[in-house]
Amino acid sequence: MNDNIICNTLYFLQKCQLLLSQIEGQQEWINEINECQKELEIYKINHPLYEQCLIFITDKIIHPFLQDLEILFNCQDVVKEVKKYELNFNYVIKRLQLIREFIPNVVKVPLDDLFCKPQTDEEWIGLNRYIEYVNIDDPLSLSKQFDLFYDYIAMGAAYCTLGSMYSNQLINLIVQNVGGAVMLVKKQAARNIKIKEITNPSLSFVQGLWSIQNNSTFFKNFMKLTNCKVKSHLKINVPFLFREDQFKYHHDNNTYVQEKFKGFKMVDDLYNKLQAKELLFKQKQQKIKVRILSANKIVLYKDVDYTQLVQKVTEMSSEHHQISQVIQKDNRNTKIKKVVLHIHGGGWVAMSSFSHQSYTRKWANYLGEDTIIFSIDYRLAPEYRYPYALEDVWQLYLWIINFSQYYLNITIEQIILAGDSAGGNMALGVCFRAIKYGIRIPDGLFMAYPAVNLDLTKFNPYLLQGLIDQVAPATVLKLALHEYLKDTNGMPNVDPYLSPLIADDQFLQKLPKMTIMCGQLDSLTGDTIKFVNRLRKLDKKFRMLIYNGINHGFLNFEVPIFAVPAIKPLIESSCDLLKQLFNQ
Repeated sequence: MNDNIICNTLYFLQKCQLLLSQIEGQQEWINEINECQKELEIYKINHPLYEQCLIFITDKIIHPFLQDLEILFNCQDVVKEVKKYELNFNYVIKRLQLIREFIPNVVKVPLDDLFCKPQTDEEWIGLNRYIEYVNIDDPLSLSKQFDLFYDYIAMGAAYCTLGSMYSNQLINLIVQNVGGAVMLVKKQAARNIKIKEITNPSLSFVQGLWSIQNNSTFFKNFMKLTNCKVKSHLKINVPFLFREDQFKYHHDNNTYVQEKFKGFKMVDDLYNKLQAKELLFKQKQQKIKVRILSANKIVLYKDVDYTQLVQKVTEMSSEHHQISQVIQKDNRNTKIKKVVLHIHGGGWVAMSSFSHQSYTRKWANYLGEDTIIFSIDYRLAPEYRYPYALEDVWQLYLWIINFSQYYLNITIEQIILAGDSAGGNMALGVCFRAIKYGIRIPDGLFMAYPAVNLDLTKFNPYLLQGLIDQVAPATVLKLALHEYLKDTNGMPNVDPYLSPLIADDQFLQKLPKMTIMCGQLDSLTGDTIKFVNRLRKLDKKFRMLIYNGINHGFLNFEVPIFAVPAIKPLIESSCDLLKQLFNQ
C-alpha cells in the first residue's frame, strides 16, 4: 500500500479538526472527524480496495471540505460566515459516518474478488468482451446538463418540503405553489433545502420527491399534457387468483429445490373473481392495479367464454390439473403477440406506473402494433414490506400468461419482463419463482440499473458513488432499504429474492436472455457487473451497456423542460434494445 495515500487522508482530517477547533460550538463535528480518523487507522492494511476507497473519499469529500474551511477562515467574521456553510458541513459529517460504517467491509473483500484484480487480469479481459461502455456526449457538456438537472431536483425537493410545513392542507398548498415559484429564482435556497433533507432524509420527503409526478396536481397534469400519445391506454384491476400462503419467499432449505409443476391452490370465491367486470372495478379487497399501453387497439372483452376459463382453472388447480388437458386460448385474429410486463423502480417506497410513462409510452409506440405493455402498480413499503411487492408482480405474471388472453385481444407468443432499479430486482425474482415451480419462464429480461444485491455489508468500489450522487444518494437508498425490510424476516445475505447476485448457479443457468443498461456513476453498477460476470462463467446470453458519465435513474430523466438533453438518444436506445431482445 502507498503510505502517502493514508498519510494524506489523515493529514487532511487532522487539519479539518484543527480549523474547526477554533470555532466555538462545533465539538460534534470534531468528534465525528476524530472517530472517522480512528476507523481509518484501525483498518489500515495493504488492500487494493482500501487504497481505492481512501483516494475517492479524500478527493471527493475530505479535501473539498478542507478547502471550504480554509475559505471560511479567510473571512473577517468566521462565526457569522459558518452559518452559510452549516448545511454542507452537516452533509459532510453524515457521509463520514457512512464511511465509518463501510470501512470494515472494505477490508473483508477477498483478494480474489473481481474488483481487487487489475483491468489487465484475464477475468476482466474476458468480462469486458461482453460489456459495452458508451459515450453519449462530451463530458463537459454532459456535466453542465446535469448541473442544471440537479437544480431542478433541488427545486422539486423544496417544493415537496414546503408542502408539508403546516397541518392545514389549504395553507400547505398555497405555500407550496408560491414557494415553489420563488425557488425558480432563488436556486441556492432550493439547493440548501435539498442538502438539509438528504442529510437525514425522512420517508415522507423521499416519497414526496420521488413521486412528485403522482402527488403534485401541477406535475401530474404537466405529465399528462407532455407525454406522447398512444393508441390504447387503459387501467385494469387484476384480482388475486392464487393463494398467497403457498408461495414462500424467505430463504430456507427448499429455496433452490426445483419442482415439477403440480398446480397451484386457487383462492375462494374464484367464480366471481373471474368475471370480466372485476377488471374494471376497484373494490375493498386488494387487487393489482395495472396500466396497459399499446400502439394497437386493445379490446377488453365483456363476454368471456367461461367454459374455457373453467378448463384453464382446472389445468392450473393443484386439485385437478393432473386430469386436465392443457388449454391455451388462441386469439388467431389478433396482431398482438408480444408482451412486456413493466415493473417500475422507486426503492419499493415510491413512484408508480404513471411516473414512468415518460418512457413506457415511447416503448409502446416504438415496439409497434404487435406489442402490449402491462405496467404494474405494486404495493409499496412501509405499509406493505417485503415480500408484498414481489407477490403482486408474481400474481400478475401468472394472470398474464394464463388468463389475460381470455379478456384481451392478445396471444402471448413472447413475454419479456422489464424493470428498473427495484423493478429489475423483482423481475429476476419472478424468473426464479417460475424456475422453482416449473412454469413458463419469461422469454427475456430487460433491466435498467437493477438492484441485484441488497446486502450492504458486501462492498465494491461503485458503492462510493452513493456518497456524491445527487439523484440517489447513499442516505436515501439506505432509508428505502430499511423501510422495505424493517420488521420482516428478510435476509439479503442469503435470500436470492432480495439479492439475485447470490442465487445458485442452477437458477442462474435457467434465466432467459437479457439486456442490461447501467450508468457508470451509479452506485448499483458494481454489483450488476459481478452479476453478469457470473452469467458469463455459465455461458449465458446477455448484453450489458454502461453509459459513461450517467448515474442512477436515467430512464426518468427525459421529462420535457426538465430533461437532460443527452438522455434522449439513450431513451431511443432503450426502445431499440428492447425490440432487439424480442427479435433475438
